[in-house]
Amino acid sequence: MTLPSQQLIKETGLLKQKKHRDAEGLLLVEGRHPIEEAHKAGLTLRHWFILAGVPAESLPKAALPKPPFVVNTQQMGKLTTTASVPPCLAVYEAPPQPDARQALGDFLVVLDGVQDPGNVGTLIRSAIAFGADALILTNDSAEAYNPKVIRASAGLVFALPMVTLSPNTLLSQLQQQGHVIWATTGHGGALPYRQADFRGRCALVLGNEGRGVGDAFLNHSQARRLTIPMHAAVESLNVGISGSIVLAEAAAQRGQ
Repeated sequence: MTLPSQQLIKETGLLKQKKHRDAEGLLLVEGRHPIEEAHKAGLTLRHWFILAGVPAESLPKAALPKPPFVVNTQQMGKLTTTASVPPCLAVYEAPPQPDARQALGDFLVVLDGVQDPGNVGTLIRSAIAFGADALILTNDSAEAYNPKVIRASAGLVFALPMVTLSPNTLLSQLQQQGHVIWATTGHGGALPYRQADFRGRCALVLGNEGRGVGDAFLNHSQARRLTIPMHAAVESLNVGISGSIVLAEAAAQRGQ
């Protein structure tokens, strides 16, 4: 049994803050499934911790390249971002951001200012489930590798190319590559989503929880607006739900 030093506990605990993760180029990965996905994606493990006395089924099934440090509940509480302590937690080196021009495949999901990590994680899972080639976040969205995003995606954040760009840079590249921009909106005059054509090169843009998709996308020359028809008693849907509905339709049209 290997016990961690107090210095290692302190340094790892600092990674709960974005500024320290960015400065060190490290990620905080909490829980069995996210750790397994990070390992599967080939990320470099720095070190990891397990809670003393946890059953084997609560730990990663994969053989990680380093032995874990064993910690007690109080120590794990200093490391985790969750309200209840996880059975295991790991620190990985952050993967490099892929080249945007190479990452922009035929079918893209764009999150324009989506700030809730739970919504971002949900949409990562749906993007993978329904065949998206990459997920693009505008630079006012939640951090791609926020520990809450990693948990909400069940670690699948590591299985999809992820790029963070400004709206203007992204729009320029979409225009150069000939993507149709489908921007979701709750306002009138938009095309019902089942009438939209997702079979060619396209980008589905999903907007901020409060304001929706920004004007930079809505007013772009290549943008087309779509909406989800709903009962009049329902004003709007959560972006994770609405995005998943449209993604399922797009996947059906693309034969996925």
